[in-house]
Formats: sequence, C-alpha cells, structure tokens
Amino acid sequence: MKIDRIIEEAMIVANKYGLHFVEIDRTENIISLKLLIDSEFFIQIYGNNEKNKLNLALVFKKRRLYGYDSEGSKYHFHPFDNPANHIFVDERKTIGEFVQQSVEFLEKNKLL
Repeated sequence: MKIDRIIEEAMIVANKYGLHFVEIDRTENIISLKLLIDSEFFIQIYGNNEKNKLNLALVFKKRRLYGYDSEGSKYHFHPFDNPANHIFVDERKTIGEFVQQSVEFLEKNKLL
C-alpha cells in the first residue's frame, strides 16, 4: 500500500470520526501515524511500501486492545478478547473498516 494512499485514507477517516490526525514519522517507503481518539485511546497506523505492510492497532495506555497486521500477502488480526492471539485471514482491513470496528467496540463497552 502506497504511503500517500495511507495518509489520504487516514485523514478522511480522522475527519469522519472527529479524530486528531498526527504524523509521527515518514520516509520514502515508511509512514507512522496516530489517530487520537481521546487522551487514553489512539489508533496506530504503520505502513511500509517495500514490504507491502499495513499494521493497525487500537492502543490504550501503551497496550494493544485490537490489531490487524500484514506482512506481504499474509494477514492476521489480534482479537478484542485476546489481543495476544494471532488469527490468520485472507484479506487485510482498510483503515476505515478498522477504525469503525474500534470505535464500535469502545462505544459498546462504554469506554468512550
């Protein structure tokens, strides 16, 4: 996934959900972003062009609550009920899908 496309999608999603977009680091092939939900929760986005990698994580106090990672053509997610677990899947989530699921989880569990 191209860096510019990751940034564009993250900005669109941030605007849609009222999140604060923060660019952490960018090189020619790597991007690191955060979408701040509130003072305790954020979504971390990491992309690497060379490795076709897109990693997404819902983070609370430096701890992953939910994640979706890809390395080349292998994808897996870390479920809400056991974020240390790896469940392999055939497709990766878009940033929009991941953020929507994260916000729904937080609202359902009255964390927002």
